[in-house]
Amino acid sequence: ALWMCIVLNPHCKLEQKSSWLKQLKKWNSVDVCPWEDGNHGNELPNLTNALPQGANANQENMGQCKSLEYQQLPAHKFLEEGESYLMLAVEVALIGLGQQRIMPDGLYAQEKVCRNEEQLISKLQEIELDDTLVKIFRKQAVFLLEGGPYSGLGEVIHRESVPMHTFAKYLFTSLLPHDAELAYKTALRAMRLLVLESTAPSGDMSRPHHIASVVPNRYPRWFTLSHIESQQCELASTMLTAAKGDVQRLETVLESIQKNIHSSSHIFKLAQDAFKIATLMDSLPDITLLKVSLELGLQ
Repeated sequence: ALWMCIVLNPHCKLEQKSSWLKQLKKWNSVDVCPWEDGNHGNELPNLTNALPQGANANQENMGQCKSLEYQQLPAHKFLEEGESYLMLAVEVALIGLGQQRIMPDGLYAQEKVCRNEEQLISKLQEIELDDTLVKIFRKQAVFLLEGGPYSGLGEVIHRESVPMHTFAKYLFTSLLPHDAELAYKTALRAMRLLVLESTAPSGDMSRPHHIASVVPNRYPRWFTLSHIESQQCELASTMLTAAKGDVQRLETVLESIQKNIHSSSHIFKLAQDAFKIATLMDSLPDITLLKVSLELGLQ
């Protein structure tokens, strides 16, 4: 997919394309692709103008990312730096999933965003995490939390940035047995759904015309919003289940739910979930979880 972007670049001359074709045929005859280092740098074309620009770039990144069929690569083979194909592919997948991207316009494009994300996560779930892969997960989770505008888990994101609930739920369950603190930090950061936050101006809100000017255009047209809200609810439920018996974590998750979830039906579902989790098994019920259930039910 990447080379297709390059050879279809309208700004490139015919002789450049011919030399690339020759180079591709040469590389195709070897088992392992050469690194883009000093030995091969002079043979590589300039990719800058060939990559998709603007709003669609993130969609293309996800699509290229999704095409990494790492299961078919010889995962046991190791590259020069001691990294296997599998490790590199997993890391690229995590980078792609965590990128901040603006929700595109239109039902089809928005459904494609969800579908691509779920397909890639489904591929990742087939892999059994060993110590080396866990290190990659921890490294990428920290990068995403501390990342700037490129990261969908950064401290500040665009209001219409694609939510990270599905990806964060996968990160949470993967990291939880190895680094619970990082797992919760990642999941709690992802709970936000800014598109449903009020965009009221900071002026005097006591006069009716201020409110009237805000409410009609409050939400953009997110056709997949009900699916997104259900994924947000799933992330919250996953954290409630994992936090059973931990008073401090339960209180933190409760605060996050109260702050970020705007759907009354999902809050009610979480109240039911908390009650079920609290009264599971033959042991005494978890009093903190019962309180969480009551708080959410009242809300």
